[in-house]
Amino acid sequence: MRKIWLYLVMVLILLLLFIASLQIGIVHLHTSLWSLIGKHDGIDATTVWEIRFPRALGAVIVGAALGIAGSLSQGIFRNPLAEPALIGLTSGATLGTIAVIASGAAAFGSRTNVESAIIFAALAAFTVYWLSPSKGFGFLITGIAVSSILIAIAGLLISISAKPGVQSLSFWNFGSLSLLNAQTVKVIAPFCEIGFILALYVSRRLDIYSLGESSAHYLGKSPRKTRVLAIIALAFLIGPVVSAVGTIAFLGLLVPHIVRLLVGPAHRRSVSISAFIGAILLLLADLLARTLFQPHEIPLGLITSLLGAPLLIILLRMKGSQWVAHD
Repeated sequence: MRKIWLYLVMVLILLLLFIASLQIGIVHLHTSLWSLIGKHDGIDATTVWEIRFPRALGAVIVGAALGIAGSLSQGIFRNPLAEPALIGLTSGATLGTIAVIASGAAAFGSRTNVESAIIFAALAAFTVYWLSPSKGFGFLITGIAVSSILIAIAGLLISISAKPGVQSLSFWNFGSLSLLNAQTVKVIAPFCEIGFILALYVSRRLDIYSLGESSAHYLGKSPRKTRVLAIIALAFLIGPVVSAVGTIAFLGLLVPHIVRLLVGPAHRRSVSISAFIGAILLLLADLLARTLFQPHEIPLGLITSLLGAPLLIILLRMKGSQWVAHD
């Protein structure tokens, strides 16, 4: 019963934030939001349905993907500090995105752009996993080192590219939903959906995997297969997100800690909850980024850092992380 109420509350919060995202912005609506339903002519209708609606829908998809990716990252590496940025996924996706745009092989928001980001994200994560000397700080240090190398290469590509406008790709450092439109959301949504499905499948194996590799092996779940599937799922979640909106700090690290506080460590429950929490937090952050200092828009990554860092400290003080799942 408690779980049902939790879902209902999250759906209500998400719906209210979504409506607020359509209603509030630099351009003030002269008519009510409800009167614009079914209309596509006029400034208000264009503002809501062609600009704000794709951005709000994209925020839900991106937030859900980042939330699930954070939960999977910490589960598969059994480390409370693991997140997509620290295991090379984000930097790999960034390099894949910039490489195809700078070379002229694909345009921003294209299917090829997203596919390149997914491939590079997966390669980066597998590289970190294979090179890590241990599961503890060795894994984290390896992830930071690989990420730094990939980001440096991406910066070099931006610097030497002769294509006009490539230098503006530096916005990926802080993340932004400003370039999201209906076409971009349409391109990234199917890839994220594949990531969601794979994450749900892997989550059933992670509860056994969290008991230790030996225990998982004796219970009939191959640790190696679980890791491979998890990294592929992470690539499908992070690749499309980074290719469309850049790097959004702290969300992937914060969401799993909130979820464990609400429902405990069982991964079968945490994936769906992580999707809701991630979507809610990103919608809220984007709303603040657009409205706090109008007409200026604050980089989204700055908002998530300012909100995420203090909240993470509070959560860690309230309750220690739990890593073994219990039914």
